[in-house]
Parts: sequence; C-alpha cells; structure tokens
Amino acid sequence: GGGGMPMPPPGMMLPGGMPPPGMPPGFPHGPPLGQGMQHRPPPPQAYPAVFEFLPGVASLMEDLDKRVLVTLRDGRHFVGMMRSFDQYGNVMLEDTYERHVHGDLYADERLGLYVIRGENMVLLGELDMEKEQEQAASREVTLEKMQEAKRKASAEKAEDELDMEKE
Repeated sequence: GGGGMPMPPPGMMLPGGMPPPGMPPGFPHGPPLGQGMQHRPPPPQAYPAVFEFLPGVASLMEDLDKRVLVTLRDGRHFVGMMRSFDQYGNVMLEDTYERHVHGDLYADERLGLYVIRGENMVLLGELDMEKEQEQAASREVTLEKMQEAKRKASAEKAEDELDMEKE
C-alpha cells in the first residue's frame, strides 16, 4: 500500500473542493452546465411504469389473497387462501386443507393456518373456484374412506408384485 491520502467515501469532496481522483469535473453533481452530456429523456420503453411480470419470489404478489393449490416435493397437495410470503418463498395459507386424491376420489383434511417452507414447493397456482365447485369427475369422500381406499390399493399392488416374483 502507499502512504498517500485515504480515498473519501463516494459523494465526498477533497479539501479545496476538488473531486476525488478519477471523478469527472463537477463531482458529485455532474459536469458544469454547458459541458459534458446533454440531458436526454429516456427512450419511451426504457423504464415501463408497471412491470408486465414480477421476477422471482416477487411473482407471488399476484397470488396474495387468492385461493391457491400448492404441491410439495413429497407429493402432498394443500389448498388455502394465500395471505403472506417472504423473500425465501415461504408461504402462509389461511383456511388450509390437505387434499388427498386417489383415482376419482378425494378427501379434504382441514388444517387451518399453515406455513409452507418455500424450498419444499414444486408448484403454486391459483384455483378456479367455478371448476372447483363443478368437479363432476371426482367424488368427495371422508378421510377415513380415502385412507381405506389407499390401503386396499397398496395391498393389491403388493399382491401383484408377489405374483410377478413367483412367475
């Protein structure tokens, strides 16, 4: 290093009103009038007033106060009113229920207020409430009947695997 004078922080002037080395004349306010670049307004599309989309986690703003479906890495599905999110993509859902689906059957398990860690989310999307009401193809059953149907299906699958091993 050198024993010279330390550099002032940006925006500071050296004694005697001189700009720091490497800064243009008139620093920090730009060149004196009549010198340097002339002021030109930005091209019309350079700074749109409203973004067409929000990048990254900010895109979750569009889903605030809407009913959303969230799919997790482990395959679970949650439906709830999205009330909040943070910079990590963690989401808070209100009036949440876990939707269990098996074939044409489904059951909703009520959970209430629920926080989902952003790193576990695979998909988050707004639900179309009209289509949600119609659901002609699916039939709602109790959680107990859903669990029974899943147990039966896994027992049948295990039987089939045993039969395949015997052949």
